[in-house]
Amino acid sequence: MSPLPRRPSKRGLLVLLLLALLIAVSGLAGHTWLQGEAVRARVLARVKPALESRLGPVHIGEDFHIGWTGTVMLGPVELPGTRPEGPPVVRISRVTVHLRRMALLSGHVEASRVVLSGVAVEAGPRGQEVRALVARVRDAREKRHPVPASSSDGDSSRELPELVLKDVRLAFERHGRVEWGPLSARVRLEGSAEAPRLEATAELPGGGSAALSVQRGESGFSGTLRGQDVQAGPLLSLAEPPVRLEGGTLEGEVRVDASGGTFSLVMTGLSVSSPQLAPEPMGPFAFSAEGRAHWDMKGRHAELESLRLTVGEHREAHVEVHGEAAWSREPHFSLQAELQPLSFEQAMAALPAALVPGSELARLEGHFQAFLTLSGPMLHRRDWEVKAKLDLSELKHSARAGPLAWLREPFDYRPLTNEGRGRELNIGPENPSYVPLAELPRPLVRAVLRSEDAAFWIHRGFDFDSLRTILLAPEDNKVRGGSTLTQQLAKNLFLSREKTYARKVKEAFLTLGLEASVPKERLLEVYFNIIEWGPNLYGIGEAARHYFGNDARELSIRESAFLATIIPNPVRYHVYCSRGALSDIWKKNVDDLLTELYAGGDITQAEYQEALTAPLVFAGHHGSQPLSDEETPIRAIP
Repeated sequence: MSPLPRRPSKRGLLVLLLLALLIAVSGLAGHTWLQGEAVRARVLARVKPALESRLGPVHIGEDFHIGWTGTVMLGPVELPGTRPEGPPVVRISRVTVHLRRMALLSGHVEASRVVLSGVAVEAGPRGQEVRALVARVRDAREKRHPVPASSSDGDSSRELPELVLKDVRLAFERHGRVEWGPLSARVRLEGSAEAPRLEATAELPGGGSAALSVQRGESGFSGTLRGQDVQAGPLLSLAEPPVRLEGGTLEGEVRVDASGGTFSLVMTGLSVSSPQLAPEPMGPFAFSAEGRAHWDMKGRHAELESLRLTVGEHREAHVEVHGEAAWSREPHFSLQAELQPLSFEQAMAALPAALVPGSELARLEGHFQAFLTLSGPMLHRRDWEVKAKLDLSELKHSARAGPLAWLREPFDYRPLTNEGRGRELNIGPENPSYVPLAELPRPLVRAVLRSEDAAFWIHRGFDFDSLRTILLAPEDNKVRGGSTLTQQLAKNLFLSREKTYARKVKEAFLTLGLEASVPKERLLEVYFNIIEWGPNLYGIGEAARHYFGNDARELSIRESAFLATIIPNPVRYHVYCSRGALSDIWKKNVDDLLTELYAGGDITQAEYQEALTAPLVFAGHHGSQPLSDEETPIRAIP
């Protein structure tokens, strides 16, 4: 049986008390000494050169503190930007270093964790400050002498500290200032020197989170990035898009290795607003993307094996994409996209109500498909080849009795003006100014088609060849709209005059509906009899009598060419009729169109020569002086 321990005597307790008091007094003195300027100077003498050798100039503030538990705190730490009057590119309010206690007992100074609190990043205009900092870091690394692989100081096996970031805020400057934050993150490097592994997690603004895992193995690096409940609007706004993005959540995962990767992304509830897009915010939008890619960096080749894009909360519309790129010599690429069979009902359900032109279109039965191929040298946009096809065959078969079938018969029409709906017009034989297509002069029809829509008879509502020229190779590097005759008809029949992208989306759906429901001949006939030809002038019958005092059936070739040239802005170009003559510039526009008609076989050489010299006499004007070039209105692009 073990003896019971003896209780300490009163004298022993007194000795222990005095010893504890002595340790406390000496510890207090030591702690006071550690807060002194001498210790701060010694610490900064080691820390600042180490930082500057990696980051360039570094400013460290006056705050300095060593805690009882083996922590070192200093700050603020600033990395200056390129602008002397500007803010630092990075400012850290406080740096806290937690030391390993066991290492201290063995005579080593090692950090177990480094905490950066209150981190502000000022990227500068278009991110130039961050780019300059990256260049500084790269230059500093190149200036340092590399350590030979054979040498070792015993630190290669040392465990690196965990890095913690708190209250991080990013700011970008482009057309305005965009801020994102606050976020927090933890980064830890684990594993061996031969097979390191980086683990990072982040709590994002709005409650979302992200996790990154990167490791190096025998075949190279591989990694995974996951995001959950990420606030999509604020994150996407960092790129400062031309529209305002609000709300929305983003979830996704990306896995990559040395030879390829897979990815999946789902975004829901995103709202978009912009005066150029629509008068009111639009949404919610829902998108998803998932795919697989393969690359060979040594062979300088990458392949997009599959990409499936969907639109709509229930993924009603989806597109399959494939492609590849190579950069061994001149970088080039090819991309193929296919819109899977889609009904109007599915299309309407996939889009916000603000983009839907009318619920009646959802009654169109049948499906349509689209195909697009894009290829060419990456660095030369003008040389890209674009092939597109729109398949309306199934839709046409079922749309003959659909909601737009009324356009096949005479109907009443009230044109939309700046003041509202105008006077009522009958688009049919009851209107004395109505002219059937078969009775219009062929040169007039050909002049309008040459001027407005040369591919009218062969396209399915959209002239992709024209769009390719407008978007990829504009004459003056300015992108313009290029509406086909059917698109113009859709706008005149159903839509307001607002110039927004939302209206263009509605116009596109209506164009598909018109092409599927109405024969080409009837579309052209309606077009000639409803479009605006001047102030309060609608239809070719009214235009012919107003400008030349003639029946439209008797228009000359030169008169027909003139009327075709004013379609883009007939109210503005009515000045020629008011003054009774053309300017030299507009005379050349008419002559150029006549040349196109002759070159295309629409008129004979004799007709061409006669039209070039024929006088253009406006009704009520005889022998008027031509406008000077300074008075000539500039022709707008439709």
